[in-house]
Formats: sequence, C-alpha cells, structure tokens
Amino acid sequence: MTPDPSTPVLFEGCFGWLHPAGGCRGVVLCAPYGGEALATHRAWRRFAEALAAAGLPVLRFDYPGTGNSVGGEGDPARLDSWIGGIRAAVDHLRTATGVEEVALVGLRLGALLAVAAARAAGADSLALLAPFPSGRAFLQELRAVALLAERPAGAPPAVGPSGIDSAGFRLTPETAEALRALDLTRMTEAPARRVLILDRPEGRAAALTERFRALGAAVEEAPFSDHARLMTSVQQAVLDCPAFTRVTAWLAQGMAPAEPGRVAGASTPRLGLAGAVERPLRFGPGAGLFGILCEPAAAAERPAVLLLNSGATPHTGTGRMSVRLARRLAARGIASLRMDLGGLGDSASKPGRRDGLIYCRDMVEDAQAGLDALAAAGHGAAVAVGLCAGAAVALHVALADPRVVGLALVNPGRFVLGDGVTQEEAIGSAVKPAAAYFTRLTEPAVWRAILRQDRKASRVARGLSERAARRLRIGAGRLRAGLTGRGYARDDVLHAFQALSDRGVRTLMVHSEGDVTLGELESQAGAGGGRLRRMGGLLMERLAGADHSLMERAARERFADLLDDLLDRIGTGATGTVRGKGPGPPEGTGALRVNHATGSSPA
Repeated sequence: MTPDPSTPVLFEGCFGWLHPAGGCRGVVLCAPYGGEALATHRAWRRFAEALAAAGLPVLRFDYPGTGNSVGGEGDPARLDSWIGGIRAAVDHLRTATGVEEVALVGLRLGALLAVAAARAAGADSLALLAPFPSGRAFLQELRAVALLAERPAGAPPAVGPSGIDSAGFRLTPETAEALRALDLTRMTEAPARRVLILDRPEGRAAALTERFRALGAAVEEAPFSDHARLMTSVQQAVLDCPAFTRVTAWLAQGMAPAEPGRVAGASTPRLGLAGAVERPLRFGPGAGLFGILCEPAAAAERPAVLLLNSGATPHTGTGRMSVRLARRLAARGIASLRMDLGGLGDSASKPGRRDGLIYCRDMVEDAQAGLDALAAAGHGAAVAVGLCAGAAVALHVALADPRVVGLALVNPGRFVLGDGVTQEEAIGSAVKPAAAYFTRLTEPAVWRAILRQDRKASRVARGLSERAARRLRIGAGRLRAGLTGRGYARDDVLHAFQALSDRGVRTLMVHSEGDVTLGELESQAGAGGGRLRRMGGLLMERLAGADHSLMERAARERFADLLDDLLDRIGTGATGTVRGKGPGPPEGTGALRVNHATGSSPA
C-alpha cells in the first residue's frame, strides 16, 4: 500500500484530515449530509488528494455530532455548531499550514453551510457544488427522499414528531426549524469575492448566481453533469469526477508556485469522551490501513470488539452505527477498533484492484492487521462484528485467527470471499429464499420469460439450479470426509461454523425479518438456517421492523442489546488466552472463491 501523506487532526471536538501542500491558498471541504456523506466519502478523500497535489493544503472534517466528531445528531443547536465547525476548521488550517487565503468548497448541504459560514470565517472564495438556495429547499428534498424510501414492515414513519429519518440519520425538528430560517437568496452582503457554482441539471442555483452577482461577487458557473453518478454509487463515485477537476483548476488559478508543505503540531490527536478516549491508528502493511481505537477509562475484563465495514460504507458505519456501538461499548468498559478494510473509507488502495470492492479475500489479512493493532494496545482477544460483506470478512478472519473468540454477523449476503464485487453486483446477484420463487414457477408467463432467456428470469432459474448442484457437491464432500477425514467442499459453510464451534467461538447471527440475505442462509443451511440453529455456541436471531443495513434506530438498539448479551456470554475467560496468529482455517474453508460470471456462490 502507498503511504498516505495526510494527517488525522482534532480541533474543538471535530475530527478531520489535513492534506499538506506548499501553496499559500488553503481549502476547507464542507461535506454533504447523512447518507450522501457516506456515499461520497471515498470520492471526497480523492478530491482532497487532488487539491493537495495541485499545491493547495486541504482540511476535510466531520461536523460536530457527525462522523468521528464529538456529540450526536440530537444535541441542541446543531446548525450553529455545524457552521461553527467550519469556522474552527478554517482557523485550524490557517494555524497548521500558515496559508494566506482560504477557500470553502461545499457539496449539497455542505455548500449551504459554507456560504453561511464564509464571511465570519474570512473565506476568500467559495466553490459550491449542487448547492441548495435555502434550508427550506434542502428540507423539502430530504423529506421527499425519506418518504419515498422503502421501509420495512412495522417501522415507524420516516417523517414524524421526532424529525426526518433518512438513510439511518435523524434531522431533529429543532435543526429543521433553524434550517428553514436560512435563505441565501436574501443575503445582504456577498459571502466571498470569488464564487464558482456547479449545479446539477435539475438544480435551483440560478437564484444564488443572480443574488451573489448583485452583491458584487465575481461568479462563474459550470454544469455538474456527473452529479447523479457521484451521489448514488459508492463505486462510481471513486472514479474520476470532472466537476472536482474543474473546481481544482479554478482554485489553483493565480496561485504562486507551491513549496514543500508543512504541518504544525502533527502529534497523534486524542479525542476525550465521557469515560473514554479515542485515537486514530494507522497500521498494517505500509501503515496503509486506518481505524479509530476507542478505549474506556475503566476497562472491564472483556475481549475487545473489531468493527468491520458494512459493505463499502466507511468505518463510521451506516447511520453512524459503528461510532454509536464503540462509544456504547466504552461505557461498559469494552475497547473497540472501528476500521476500514483496504480500498474502503480512509484506508489505502490495494495494489492491482480498484477501490470500493467488497467480498475480497485479501480483506482477511486486513482484518488480521486490525487484530494486531488491538493486540499492540493490550487487547489480545476480540469479537469480530460485521454487517453484510463485513460479516463474511468477520467469519473468515475468525477461521484464520484464534484471537477471535466471538462473532456477530448481521445479514451476511454471502459466506464466501473472492476477488471482489461492487455493491451493485452483490445486490443484483442475490437470490431470495426458494419459497419466494416456487409459487411463481406455476405461472406460464414466468416460464415464457425463462424460455426467451429474460435476464432476470434466467438468473433466478440459474440460481435455483446452482443451489441444487451445490447441495449435492457439499453432501458428497461430507461423505468423502467421513470416510477419509478430508475432502470437505470448499464452500461448505456448515463445516466452517462447526470448526468454530469446536474451537469454542461463540457466534451471534442476526437477520432482518424478510431480508434478501435469507436466501443465502437457506441455500447454505436449509430453511430458516435450521442446521445452524442446532449447532452449539451459535445463536440466531431475527429483527422485526429492520432493513438490511439497520438504518432503523430501533433495530440498531436491538442489535446493540444482542451484542451486549454475546459479550456477557463470552465473559472474562477469553481475554488472555490467545496471542499471535493461528494456523489458518480448517481444511475446506480457506480460499473460498466467488464465480463472478454468475455473481453467485462458488463451485
């Protein structure tokens, strides 16, 4: 992995990254809100790196109550604290790098906040990407998206007295009311002398252009044609973004030649919380992996917890779930490391493969590096926690390393790892439980679709036939192993869980009620996971009213309770019993491959 020159920083309770460069003009990046911030996290980092490469020192950061920063979304005066966070970021950038000018670059809600903060922060220029002209416009769109999003049966309404719930984040009524009062089209002074506005085709930024020009600002406009691709796909977002290239060129105009960058006070920051301390870690080959170690002030005799990425989501987790879990665990005296696997979040790219892929077999080595980092901090045993693709990595690191004494697996989409797939490919290849298809196979229209090789119908038929073939192959492997002691099929998941059970590993497997991943569970262990339910040391639970990523806060709380129970069952006996790496997975469970031609589980 290539070393990352950026530096984790902390200022006024905000966590951020400083990307050094030698220019006299610095940039503060103001991120979008909620799920959009998660979707663009990797692209935002790439953007910061490109700006620094052009000679512009850059600070990207988490607003108060978001990401790795202090506080929560329900704290009072969120809008004021977000705007104050931008001003604090500008002050920190000036102090740390000595820049003479500062530009603010905002995306979506971040653009609205950047304009609101610009004058008080002393910003010289503004670059606004798909900006909202007012807080009311932002709220209208957020409300519409929340109401249109599919919700699990039994979940509370997305919009109600508690606020607006969208993508696992909640905007409180107090914050919404403060945003309604923010209208950039009524500004009486220009926010900066230079403004660049890149708007999406359906955007409403023309009113801002008109207003800022009337107030004397030099405003340039350009289209933001790749907006949809950037905001809707984690994998597509990490590709080259022409809008970011346009902003970089605009910001670098007229800047003096860059000299070698400097960073003042580059010591490891420590974030003090109530009863805990968090610090960023770089570890693994070339220190290319990144995570946040959260340690309680008063440690209990319990294994630590290793929190892995949920799909391609960065280490903070969907709806900030990993941060919430880490700080909840710390309150119980349990340490944790929330980390990014290679090619995700803030970890370095993996040589030879593109960013944003999931279900990669080399992620097991990354997770083991996370165990090494925990061990170096004095935590020799760990419980691995993963959601979706993270669950598959957790399973395989448990098979490979005896330091893992417990597992919490949430909605595992596959139980095997391979060369990696995109999130979209993983979703597209999912096959539902067989019962969902059998009734439809009596419909003539379905058979006509299969015969004319309709893509969706053919995929379903192929998936069902592959399941049957896999059952036969796995059964033959078990018969062979019963006679010879070897020869289990390489994708015999039951054998893998039995090996963990025999080792004393306690496992919690949680599925959302009706989740699409129940099809994978059925294909491996029978309807309802019956064979696994009879296995010692393994507890299976269903979450009602839960979506796949546990965006519903009631589902997150229920899972947190289940994790607490798992840690209590493991108790103190496993904390000091294992050191160093183990001999690897049992025969037949190691290099499990994925058939990327079909997107299904392997042969």
